[in-house]
Amino acid sequence: GRAVGYDSAGTVEFVAGQDKSFYFLEMNTRLQVEHPVTELITGVDLVEEMIRSAAGVPLRLKQSDIRLKGWAVESRVYAEDPTRNFMPSTGRLVTYRPPAEGIEDGVTIRNDTGVYEGGEISIHYDPMIAKLVTHAPTRAEAIAAQAEALDAFAIESIRHNIPFLSALMAHPRWQSGQLSTGFIAEEFPDG
Repeated sequence: GRAVGYDSAGTVEFVAGQDKSFYFLEMNTRLQVEHPVTELITGVDLVEEMIRSAAGVPLRLKQSDIRLKGWAVESRVYAEDPTRNFMPSTGRLVTYRPPAEGIEDGVTIRNDTGVYEGGEISIHYDPMIAKLVTHAPTRAEAIAAQAEALDAFAIESIRHNIPFLSALMAHPRWQSGQLSTGFIAEEFPDG
């Protein structure tokens, strides 16, 4: 960022190898959809910091000030049908009740959403329903909290990917972290 004179929030994407090597992919001059994961494990409100930076206020933190705490897991809840190659599902959300948000016993549940019960999932927009994020002291606890929160959703009248996400949380390879970019194709070839 310094080399190109960039002075704002952004996202640098890497692919990590099993040996913990990193390979640069790209930098985006905006927040990514995954920013709640970073917010929960660092305790830094990235949206606030980006707005402050855009207003010309210097960043309050240096990289050395950032401390990672715990693990976070994010699921993108979509109006999609995993059994039909994740084809979007449109229509009215007759029932939409997400899990309760909050912090209990060191576990955080956060549900970022822009839909509501009775609202429409349109063909004209991305069919994302919510970003469900859980944070806990360990990866296993964050995954368990994610599975429980996914099970607490009530969505009716459209197809959605929650059963797929729940199966993912229960998958031994996912739980052990033995992942690759081919994971879904290898483990869920039929969706």
